[in-house]
Amino acid sequence: MMSLWIINSITRLRGFWVGPIMLVIGLGILSLGWQWRAHTQEMVATMLPAEGRVVEMVPLADHRGKTFFYPIVEFRTAEGQTVRFQGGTGSNPPSYRTGARVKVLYDPQSPQSAVIDSWELWLPSNLLIGVGGFFTLMSILLILNALAALLQLGGLLGLLGLLGVLLLRRKRS
Repeated sequence: MMSLWIINSITRLRGFWVGPIMLVIGLGILSLGWQWRAHTQEMVATMLPAEGRVVEMVPLADHRGKTFFYPIVEFRTAEGQTVRFQGGTGSNPPSYRTGARVKVLYDPQSPQSAVIDSWELWLPSNLLIGVGGFFTLMSILLILNALAALLQLGGLLGLLGLLGVLLLRRKRS
C-alpha cells in the first residue's frame, strides 16, 4: 500500500492544472480592475470640482422590493448654472442627510453627468483589483506547492517512475 506522504504529494500535484486556471482568472479580473481604475482616473481628471448640497433623499425599490435611498444633489457650475442630479449609489439606511454638503465632480461639457466625489467612486475598481489579486496570489501558491511536492517525489524523473509503478499495478489487478 502506498504511504500517506506519496498520496498527499500526488494530491498536491493538482496545483499544476488548478493553479494556471486560477492564474488566468485572477490576472483577467486584476486587469479589468486596473482598466476600470484608469478609466475612473481619466474621467476625474477632466472634471471640475464644485460644492453641492443634498436637497432630497429619494427612496427607490430594487427588483426584490428592498428600498434604497438615493441623494438628489444640487450644485452650481463655474458659469453659475444650477444643476441637480441623482447620486449613483443608494443605501439603506441613507448615507446622506438632506442639507448635507458634498464634494461634486462634473464635466463642464455635460454638467448633468456629475458624480459625488467619495470612496464609492473607486469601490468597483478596488473590489476587482482585490479579488483579482487574491486569485493571482492563491494560484501562485498552488503552483509553488505543486512544485514542492514534485521535488519531494524526486523531481520529474521520480514522478514518471511513480506513475509507471501505478500503471503497472493497475494492469496487474
